[in-house]
Amino acid sequence: MRSRYSAFSIGDADYLLASRHPSKRSSESRESLEQSFSNTRWCGLKIVSCRNGGLGDTAGEVEFAAFYRHDENLGQLHERSRFVYENNQWLYCDGDMLPALKLGRNDACWCGSGRKIKKCHPES
Repeated sequence: MRSRYSAFSIGDADYLLASRHPSKRSSESRESLEQSFSNTRWCGLKIVSCRNGGLGDTAGEVEFAAFYRHDENLGQLHERSRFVYENNQWLYCDGDMLPALKLGRNDACWCGSGRKIKKCHPES
């Protein structure tokens, strides 16, 4: 999951396509990805929960919230993603979109600064 987030952050469409399960790839995926790179800046990742995905497992699930700026507006992608392990690689299959996480002013900031949200990003 973290590697896919990093690939989104740096705009690596090749990695994102290669780490997606072959049954879920489509021809317009590259265009969609590259279009999203131009006006989205990924700011932080919060892993909410992980199920399975350990040594010997062939399937896993990760719930995460990814924070981004799009046209200077702050946004959040909250998803429960499903992965399978095939050919010595974890591959993204699909995910369920979830309602945005409610973050309190006294929670640690999503950007990883170690500061409280109210001090770091009060507009969040």
